[in-house]
Amino acid sequence: MPSEVGQELKRTVGPFGAVALALGIVIGAGMFSLPGLVYAESGGWAVLAWVLDGVLILPLLVIFSSLGRRFPGAGGVTEFISNAFPSLKPGCAYILIGAFALGLPAIALTGAGYIASFFGLDGRSDSAWIISGIAGGFLLPVTGLAWKGASLSGYVQNVVVTLLVVCLAVVAILAIPGWGSIDFSVGNPTWPGVWNGMALAIFAYTGWEMLACISEEFEHPERDFPMAVALSFAIVLLLYVGIALAVQAYVEPGNSSLVTAPFLAVIEAIIGDHALSRTLFTILTAVVISANLNGAVWAASRSIFDVGRDGWTPRWMALHVLESATPRRALLFLSVIFIVVLLLYAVEALSLTDLLRTAGQNFFVLYLIAVAAFLKLETAAHRKAFGAITLLICLVFGGVFGWGLLYSAVLFCLPYLVRRSS
Repeated sequence: MPSEVGQELKRTVGPFGAVALALGIVIGAGMFSLPGLVYAESGGWAVLAWVLDGVLILPLLVIFSSLGRRFPGAGGVTEFISNAFPSLKPGCAYILIGAFALGLPAIALTGAGYIASFFGLDGRSDSAWIISGIAGGFLLPVTGLAWKGASLSGYVQNVVVTLLVVCLAVVAILAIPGWGSIDFSVGNPTWPGVWNGMALAIFAYTGWEMLACISEEFEHPERDFPMAVALSFAIVLLLYVGIALAVQAYVEPGNSSLVTAPFLAVIEAIIGDHALSRTLFTILTAVVISANLNGAVWAASRSIFDVGRDGWTPRWMALHVLESATPRRALLFLSVIFIVVLLLYAVEALSLTDLLRTAGQNFFVLYLIAVAAFLKLETAAHRKAFGAITLLICLVFGGVFGWGLLYSAVLFCLPYLVRRSS
């Protein structure tokens, strides 16, 4: 076996690969349920929630693009923060790893739940164990791809994401004839209802912070990182709005599928064949989850590698196979975390809601600190004003997490309390 001695990652990701990674990381299984949940909350104005969330996230992405172009690195958002607040990087890195530790199993469990439902396994007394096993079946191959190296993982990501975007675009386009039947007054929509819908839909617009962890492997990060963020955002926004309108066109507000499987209901309405629709939906779910996890596992292993390289974890986590520049020991550590989380889910010590909410709050905290870093690093008055407004928006949303923020606080303090021996 090749000796693991390297501490630098190879630049193997080109422009198309960068966009594919961004799309694969951002578009997750939540899009299969969120359009229905937002519709139920916001009524006929639901599509506004998706558009306004896009407007809301845009300033953050502008800041991320600016910082990612200037400070590419495997640490991702923690790399941005360290240039403004060097002493905060270890704590922020642990917050990011804590988000990966819960968020990636949550993605796999979401897809596993759909698969279990398709085969009628979700109503059994041991369904939690079955779903955990299926989730492990998602995580194992994508971790194996990452183990083989960035070139193979990137190639598979390009193919899978291209297929994913084409499939979603086809569904959205086939639904266009139904737009004329949309009743935008259904459910007596109100602005507070739209606000509540935005609070749900905002989680579909996260993921670009993971892309930053792979920026060290971009061939030209100063050019490709902002381009990947901009192009993926445009594609994501169009797909989300298209799917949201499809749900409003083909799913009645009182339909039980609105909350559980609105995307499936849309496919059934368009195709008309129940068995074929469920089969296509299950295949599409597997594609989405695989693409989502492939990019996320790639990013997570690089984050662990980076914090080890800085000396805040055991040194062996910062080593990789020299020929492939793959941080395999970081991947092993990540795999152990996945197994522990899936076992905790199987024994019902953790719920999917717990995992999603806690991972989401960690990403939010990092957004907040990254914006503060942007404010410190920028000198132009108009850019500082832009950052200040963005920071204010983030603070407004911050209160929703409540006492759960203690998890982020504990993770932040951990590296300083348990510094590895030199």
